[in-house]
Amino acid sequence: MEVNLKLYTNEYEKELIADIIAFWKTHNCEPTEGDALEDLKHWTSIGHLLFLIYVDGLMCGFVHLGSRGSGIDWLEDIFVREEYRGQGIGSQAIEWIWEYIRKQGFETLYLEVVPANIEALRLYHKLGFTNLNTLTLNRSIKKKEVMGEETIQGFTFKTYRPNK
Repeated sequence: MEVNLKLYTNEYEKELIADIIAFWKTHNCEPTEGDALEDLKHWTSIGHLLFLIYVDGLMCGFVHLGSRGSGIDWLEDIFVREEYRGQGIGSQAIEWIWEYIRKQGFETLYLEVVPANIEALRLYHKLGFTNLNTLTLNRSIKKKEVMGEETIQGFTFKTYRPNK
């Protein structure tokens, strides 16, 4: 199985729109085609790169990189179609991205993950994402299902399952 990434070109827009909708559905959202088109417009604007993931020549997902200041060094989103999951494609795509950004002169690749996403945490940890850089905290009026608690530097934080 050969995994390759190619910079997005608009010839695959229709197929990619369906993947963006499927991506958001995995996050318990119900996006419209218009929402997906807006994401695509944003993800292909200045400060972003969008790569399509191919396995043996067939498109099976995407990786969105972004900049939050100095350069394109954030793995913002990754999506592998359901029928391709569990085969190491996401791992290979992330390693490809790691090599790509290193060739661009960056020394660090950043990402964020929801603590309830155990599969993603396991994957990222396995791939060497073991440096804790920042915490994203939130304050919510919605009642959420508490998953657990974590103590960092003497402060206790609750972790929650995403809303469904």
